[in-house]
Amino acid sequence: MRFVSLVPLLCGLAVVAQGGLNKRFAGQWGLLSAVLMNMVVATVATFAVYAVARTVPGLWPEAAAAEGRFSGFTPWHLLPGLCGVVIVVGMPWAIGRLGAVQSVLLLIAAQLVTSLIWDAMVEGRPATAARVLGSAVAFAGAAIAVWKG
Repeated sequence: MRFVSLVPLLCGLAVVAQGGLNKRFAGQWGLLSAVLMNMVVATVATFAVYAVARTVPGLWPEAAAAEGRFSGFTPWHLLPGLCGVVIVVGMPWAIGRLGAVQSVLLLIAAQLVTSLIWDAMVEGRPATAARVLGSAVAFAGAAIAVWKG
């Protein structure tokens, strides 16, 4: 398995760990305080990664490209950050009410459908029968874990 294949696996682990831990911390501090702490840490970590990528030549060339840095800003550029807030606020809230498995199952369903649409409409990768069937099988496996587990 190539390194790049490990990144989505790490992201999946991070979504569950982040949501579960924020749910726990929300019990101590309240959800919004836990989310605020999460976002402060994320902001500091992002600045650190940015600084390292910009100052260490060749470490991550495609991420540190100097051309076009913050040029052509539109309101659409804010959407990924807002999506992050939805995830950071929404997952601990959902985990607290539905449990981690049910919440992640619904997350997976939304990700599978959105991914098929994104690939077809934005990336030019058609939603072939094999891709749709594979997504359905992945969802079915996760659903069995919830409804039959």
